[in-house]
Amino acid sequence: MSIEELDTLLKEATEAFRSAMDLRGRGRKSEARFPLLETASKLYEAAALTSDPQLRESRKRLARSVMEEAADLPRLAAPAAVPAVAAGKLPADQASLPKEDKRNAAPGGDDAQAETWLVHEKPAIRFDDIAGLEEVKEQIRLKLLYPFQHAEVAAQYGIRGGGGILLYGPPGTGKTMIARAIAGEIDAAYFSIKPSEVMNQWVGLSEQNLARLFGEADSYPLSIIFIDEIESLAPKRRGQGSTIMQRVVPQILAELDGFEKRKNTLLFIGATNEPWALDPALLRPGRLDRLVYVSPPDPPARRKILELNLKSVPLAEDVDLDAIAARSESFSGADMAALAQRVREKVFTEAVRDGTTRPLAMADFESVLAGMRPSVRPEELRLYEEYAQKQGGK
Repeated sequence: MSIEELDTLLKEATEAFRSAMDLRGRGRKSEARFPLLETASKLYEAAALTSDPQLRESRKRLARSVMEEAADLPRLAAPAAVPAVAAGKLPADQASLPKEDKRNAAPGGDDAQAETWLVHEKPAIRFDDIAGLEEVKEQIRLKLLYPFQHAEVAAQYGIRGGGGILLYGPPGTGKTMIARAIAGEIDAAYFSIKPSEVMNQWVGLSEQNLARLFGEADSYPLSIIFIDEIESLAPKRRGQGSTIMQRVVPQILAELDGFEKRKNTLLFIGATNEPWALDPALLRPGRLDRLVYVSPPDPPARRKILELNLKSVPLAEDVDLDAIAARSESFSGADMAALAQRVREKVFTEAVRDGTTRPLAMADFESVLAGMRPSVRPEELRLYEEYAQKQGGK
């Protein structure tokens, strides 16, 4: 191995460690375990390829230290096993972590119990609760909801509900809320899963987690699996150095290929802010072949979002929600909610400081708007619109 390749391993270890520290700093300690284990894996690989004995042992010690740090973090689902590296399993005398109790045993093992993440809910939200996005709602009704809501007519034409759909668009446009509303519209068991809850550095467990997820969903007459940030779980495999991804993506594809064979009806919904980062095989017919672009809300939708977020809040007579909506071009739904929240906080702070209360005035909105910018830049929005045009009839 060249010096350049060794440097690449060490850089990857450093990047993984920084990612872990960032997650831990934001309170997402259980999610920080994976990049820590990735850090240790890269360090062990680098140590095995280091010729200098002293430097090799130093890297091994650092890897063990990182492994111990990972062991102290809360666990999503960790087994009594050792993580793998690209060249094989880590030495048991160097890399083994403390064995878990029965609550954290490996899926499928003698002590296996349902992981805390493998739970479902029945969302009460409906499409009427979502402001705007009428075109998106109509696309989803035509492609997904009508086979369930008009089952007899669907059966007459050989139409079977279920299958896969991808919701894509800028952050904060309501993709997660739409997925929940779909479940609410058809009264389906709803599994909302994060990629970090599926991914596991331990040999074979990411695939087992996926199989168990689909198996659990299939035990209900009608169910929905929703995975946000699905590009983290199924990125393009070309150029992917991760052996985990080389195993996980085929497992997802195999599960999606089995829609027609399942005993019960399953709908799989993926959401992403980066549709171009997905493995192309995921978007082939029979998988996530129905793509729906969720764009930032139009002016009427922005006004409706303001109304919902200002409910029961006193407004002065000069407040013009239409004018505010018109001035917030390209704002996402999350941006509009943040605008309402900031104005409320501004007036609340004044009330606490001055000891008097007053309604929210137009000047308050103008003041906050002056300091806000859309969270999605125009050049980023163009990328989504160009991607949507390329998808055409999908």
